[in-house]
Amino acid sequence: MIPRNGIGAMQQSSESPAAADSPPGAAIDWDALGRIRELEEYFSADAEGFQAAISAEMATITALPAEQLDKLALLRVLEVTNGCLQWGFRRGDAEALSADRTRDCMRTVISFINDRSITLPDGSRVSFSPAVIRMIGEGQALYREAFKRNDAEARRRYFAASTAQFLVYGKPRMEAAMEQIATAFEPLFDRFWLERGQRWIRPYLAAQTAGDTAS
Repeated sequence: MIPRNGIGAMQQSSESPAAADSPPGAAIDWDALGRIRELEEYFSADAEGFQAAISAEMATITALPAEQLDKLALLRVLEVTNGCLQWGFRRGDAEALSADRTRDCMRTVISFINDRSITLPDGSRVSFSPAVIRMIGEGQALYREAFKRNDAEARRRYFAASTAQFLVYGKPRMEAAMEQIATAFEPLFDRFWLERGQRWIRPYLAAQTAGDTAS
């Protein structure tokens, strides 16, 4: 399991929704999701309830404008990449970065989350709407409950929200985000850890069997 400073449970946005770009009929392979290692315990304990929790989160996230989803996908890739890298360092993987580089990666991603914006290496900035900024804060609070205070119910909610994000963002959007982050941040993360993060994400994207969400 790779905890990340996720965006977490999201409240309804009053901005123009991306529903026109995100067909609600996308087919989800729930069995495939249930085979993802960090989700297995939740589907095994209460598949119907956990599926309902994911679906509820999806309904809320889908209300966000497509532009904000594009930006959130970038943040999600950064979170996952950093999570994989940090766990690799703690395990002592042969490919782990040095302590200083690992710390730099963590500080960079946490600064993006805390600042509610992403500063790209070329100096440009990815900013979020006020509604999404509130959501990021809520996600931080949920993350702390789940992983810092080790609250089991918060952890279940965290993974429901995390899964919903991948499903709503959809494969085309996530693939574009992974490519953009890899191009911009390879000097920071190293190609190995960028690809490791991509491999962690792709089982979620593969669970959408038809009608991917907005690209």
